[in-house]
Amino acid sequence: MSYERTSITSVEIRESSGPHTPSQKLRVYNKVCFAVGGIPYSMTVTGVNFFFSVFILEVAQIPPYYVSIIVFGGKAWDAVTDPICGYFVHRSPTTRFGKLQPWILLSAPPACAAFFFLWFVPDISDEGKLAYYFVMYCLFNTCVTCLHVPYTSLTMCISNEQKERDSATAYRMLLEIFAVVIAVVIQGQLINVHRPAGDCDEGGTTVAPDNLLLQMEFYMIGAGILGGIYMICAVTVFFGVEEHPDAIHEDPDPFIQGLKYVFTHGPYVKLTMTLLFISLAIQTIQGNLTLFLTHSVDLGDHFANLILALLAAAIVSLPMWQFVLLRYGKKTAFAAGMIILVPIWFGPLFFGTNLALAYVLFILSGLGIAVAYLLPWSMLPDVLDDFMLKTGVRKDAVFYSFFVFFNKLAVGVSMGLSQIMLGIGGYVTGACEQPESVGLTLRLLVSPVPIVCILIALMFLWRYPITEERRKATKRKLSAKEPQNGYVIHPGKDLHSSIASTMSYQSITTDLTNNEPRTRSWQSSGTE
Repeated sequence: MSYERTSITSVEIRESSGPHTPSQKLRVYNKVCFAVGGIPYSMTVTGVNFFFSVFILEVAQIPPYYVSIIVFGGKAWDAVTDPICGYFVHRSPTTRFGKLQPWILLSAPPACAAFFFLWFVPDISDEGKLAYYFVMYCLFNTCVTCLHVPYTSLTMCISNEQKERDSATAYRMLLEIFAVVIAVVIQGQLINVHRPAGDCDEGGTTVAPDNLLLQMEFYMIGAGILGGIYMICAVTVFFGVEEHPDAIHEDPDPFIQGLKYVFTHGPYVKLTMTLLFISLAIQTIQGNLTLFLTHSVDLGDHFANLILALLAAAIVSLPMWQFVLLRYGKKTAFAAGMIILVPIWFGPLFFGTNLALAYVLFILSGLGIAVAYLLPWSMLPDVLDDFMLKTGVRKDAVFYSFFVFFNKLAVGVSMGLSQIMLGIGGYVTGACEQPESVGLTLRLLVSPVPIVCILIALMFLWRYPITEERRKATKRKLSAKEPQNGYVIHPGKDLHSSIASTMSYQSITTDLTNNEPRTRSWQSSGTE
């Protein structure tokens, strides 16, 4: 499961609901059209994170050390493209279609093409394949960023009423979860058709060339389907959402000066380190899960269904975590979600070919992963409020951009180091059955390594100083300072901090009845 947030790093947005600003109500149709724009990023990134390393190892048959260069270098470039894209979006001209909409539409075709050709195997040397996949991976990440950065900024440009934006965001988050399921169902099931899953046909030791060709074709069919959905979503946003460009203004605050503020703010540093290590834990498991099921426990044929069970458990558990969050606070809920993963993730060290036990472990893992993915993004607005109260200024774009950077860095580091460890463990390129040392390496990658990362994350979370009482006190003090009429995004304030404190999953069903979504949120349990 992949759930990455991208901030708009160079755009400042202001809104005023004064008497001269007409109300901008949104119909359900407009909210749905906006929400589908969240599908492309979640869908394609999930497909890449789950299956790309497996593809270039098993089908493209690239040595693990080369794979580590591709995935780590590609993710490092992905992290760099966020501020670069934000810079160009900020300075792009406003057209009759708006400032942001052209980016969303025009970046879609090259993104779909790059995603499609990620799953093509050129008939060249290993060094040539290294260069090919590195370029394609970087191109894909760049094009997806060119859609996602302006799309996230579009949130504040669809209406001048906060409750309308909150409701649209609720639709978006629901569809982003749905997009993760789409990726796993489509690519996972298609891959299963011809993937040997540890057993060669006709008693051979390596995969037959005809089978490799069939696997590539089915990977590309899946990529073509996801690419078609990507394009449909981009066109839907372009024609179904009206952008109000008068909401966008230049941000005069120097970026370097913002860095000085951010990295001297203790709560931010501790929360960011917590995010980094919990992301390392989850991404290490996600990137190696398919190989682990194939070469360690001989359940490769069931990997798609097991992943779906994990995602279903994560989705179903959201109301439970909402109750825990409302009852005990964000920090406690976050810690509980991580703690329950520790005994669960000891399981892969010991269990063998036991499908029933595998389903139990995957379902229980989904319970903890749900909170580990979403709680850091709920806690970050509290850090921003704490910073605002202490300094009197907002540097939210800088906070969010580095939060995203460390999340992407975790993906690159985990995937890169995993491939290096597979190489050390003796992974044989093109072999159906791997040495026992590879199975042991994969067990270590999905059990002790993530557990150590979780324990380190818990240490940073323990030092995180914003308790529920402090958070509520900060909210009260800031509420006394801010205007009661209208809503202002201060210079540099990021989009997610503006919506995370009021968005509610319940706003979807409420909106369908009376168009007035509630504002109590799973992401902001203590909004007062």
